[in-house]
Amino acid sequence: MFFMLDSFRGQMRGVSIFIVIVIGVIFTFTGIGSISLSGAGSSELATVNGQAITEKEFLLELQRFRNRIQSEDTSITSEELNDDILRPIVLEQLIGSAVASQMALNQGMAVSTNMLNRMLMSVEAFQTDAQFDENRYRYFIRNRGQTNSEFKLQLANEMLSGQLFDGYRLSGFITNQMLLSVAELVFQTRSYYYLTVPRQPVLESIEIPETEVRDFYAQNGSSFRSEEQVSVDYIEISAEILARDITVDKNELAAQFRDEAETFKPSTSRRAAHILLPDLNRDLISEIMESISDGETFEDLAQKFSTDVGSAAIGGDLGFTNGSTFPESFERALEELSVGDISEPVATESGIHIIKLLEIEQSRFSEEEELPRIEREIVEERLDSLLNEKLSDLRELSFNAESMVELAAQVGATVSVSSLMTRVAGDGIGSFKSVRDAAFSDEVLVDGYVSEVLELEPDRFIVVKVKRHIEARQKEFDEVSLDIKRSMASNLADVKLRSLGEGLISRLELGETVEQLAKSDGFQWQVVLDADRTTASVNSEVNTLAFSVIFAGTKAHASFQLGSGDLVIITVNDRQPGNYAALNSDEQISFKNSIVSSLLNRELQSYHSGLIAAAKVRR
Repeated sequence: MFFMLDSFRGQMRGVSIFIVIVIGVIFTFTGIGSISLSGAGSSELATVNGQAITEKEFLLELQRFRNRIQSEDTSITSEELNDDILRPIVLEQLIGSAVASQMALNQGMAVSTNMLNRMLMSVEAFQTDAQFDENRYRYFIRNRGQTNSEFKLQLANEMLSGQLFDGYRLSGFITNQMLLSVAELVFQTRSYYYLTVPRQPVLESIEIPETEVRDFYAQNGSSFRSEEQVSVDYIEISAEILARDITVDKNELAAQFRDEAETFKPSTSRRAAHILLPDLNRDLISEIMESISDGETFEDLAQKFSTDVGSAAIGGDLGFTNGSTFPESFERALEELSVGDISEPVATESGIHIIKLLEIEQSRFSEEEELPRIEREIVEERLDSLLNEKLSDLRELSFNAESMVELAAQVGATVSVSSLMTRVAGDGIGSFKSVRDAAFSDEVLVDGYVSEVLELEPDRFIVVKVKRHIEARQKEFDEVSLDIKRSMASNLADVKLRSLGEGLISRLELGETVEQLAKSDGFQWQVVLDADRTTASVNSEVNTLAFSVIFAGTKAHASFQLGSGDLVIITVNDRQPGNYAALNSDEQISFKNSIVSSLLNRELQSYHSGLIAAAKVRR
C-alpha cells in the first residue's frame, strides 16, 4: 500500500513520514490551554529574503519544539526547557526552513492541493476509526491558534523543504577509492599486549598525616560551606488531582448517548486488495485471471505479480477506504464490487490495478464504543471548568493569606511539605526552578508571604510558603576532615599511577615486554590478537584505547587511566588494514549506504548553511 500511496504523492517519498510524526507529536502533547497565542499577532521577528517570520509563527514553532524534546525524553520537565535557550534555536530553525522552501520554489518544486489533502488524510491524529475526521482536524488547528489556510501553508512549506533535501540526498555518491580507504580504517585489526596496574592498592598504601589535613582545611576553609536550604508548605491544584473526584451519573451518560445517536450518520468503509501492474499487459492479465479461475488465491498472485512491494507482501491488502483514499477510478470500481468480487483492470497514474473487495464495514453507534468517549468528554468539560474555578480562588485568596491550612480549606485542597532544597537543586517540587526562585525570594523567605500562583506544567499549579530555613555556614573541621583526607589521597594516588606508568613505558622502550613487566612486578596481563573495533570478547574500553595508539609500523607503547581509575600499559604489535572485498554482498551494501549517508548528511548541512549565509536575513 505504501508504494501505491507514494506514487500518488509524487515527490513526497520520505517527507510524509516526517510530517506525520511531527503532527502526531504535536497532537499528543498539545492540550487545551497548553499554548496561548493571545496577544500574538503578525509583528515581524525576522525576514528572510523579504519573507516575514511573525511572532505567531515563532510561538507555534517554539511550542512544537518543546513538545518534540519532551516526547523524546519524558524525564525533562517544562520548567527545564528554558526559553532563553530555546528561543534562538527556534528562530534559526524557522530561518533555515524559510530559506529551504524558497529555494525549492525557485527550482520549480511544488506541492499540489491533492498532495496536501492526501497528506492530511493519512495523519493518524486526524482520524477516527481509521477514517479522516474533520472535527479532530479542526480541533487540532484551533488549539494551535491557526486557521486552516495558515496550517496548510506551514505544512506545504515543510513538504517543499523535504523535496529539496530528498533531491539533494539522492544525488550523492562515493568513489570506489574513497570506499576502500574508509573500509581499511573502519575494519582495521590490531594485535596488542596490555597489563593492568590496579588503583586500589596504590590508594590504600597512602597515608595522609592529620597535620596536612588540618593545614588544607585552614587554607581552604571557605570552600567547605553548607548551602542555604529551605523546605516549604505547598498547596497544589492540578487537573490530575481534581479528576479523581469527578464522577458522571449513568442517567446523564444515557441521555447524552441518546442525543448523539439521533444525529449519528452512518458511513461505509471498504477494505480493498489489489495487484498492481506497470502497464496494460493483456497476456499477463489473462494469466492472472485464469489462475484465479483455477483456484489460486488472490493473495498468492499479489505476492507473485504485484509491483506494489508494500502491499504485495501482505497479499495486496490496502486496508480500508471511505471513498476518498484512492484515485477516483479506483474508488468507483471498488464501489461496484460485492465482497469477494474481483474487478476488471483499472487504470490510474500508478499503473493498472486488479482490485478485490475484501469486506465492507458500516460505522455504528454502540454503547460499548461510545459511552467511554462520552464519559471522558463530560469529565474533561467539567474538569476544565472546575480547574479554572479553583485556580481563580487560589489566586484571589492566596494574596493576603497568613495560614496555609486555612487557605487549603478555602480552596478544597490539602497542604503538603517539600523536602529541603537549595537555590540550585531539589527533589519533588524543588526540582522546578520557578519553585526554588519563589522559595528564596525576599517576599517569601524574608517577609513570610505566600508566593504567587506558580504553573509547574500545563494544568498543574501551586503556591508555596516557607516552613523551614537553614542558613549557609562554614562546616566544622570534624564534618569535612574525612572528605579532605579521601580527596588528598585520591589525588596523590593518581600522581603515583602516572609516575609508575611513565617508568613502565621507559622500560618497554628499553626492550622489555609487557609480559616481562607483568611477571616481574606482579601485574595481570593479556594478549589480544587480530581484534577489530567491535570485537566483543575483549575489554571494550581497553580495545578502544588500543585503536587510539599511533602505530607507525613498529611496536608502539602507551599508558592510559581507565574509567575505574586503574592504569593500563598497552603495546601494539601489529596492525592490518580492513578489506572491503572480504565483506559479503549484504555487508558491502550496508557499509556503503552508511558511509554515503554520513557524508551526505555533512554535505547537506554545509549546503543548507550556505543557503542561509547567502540569504538576506534581518533579525
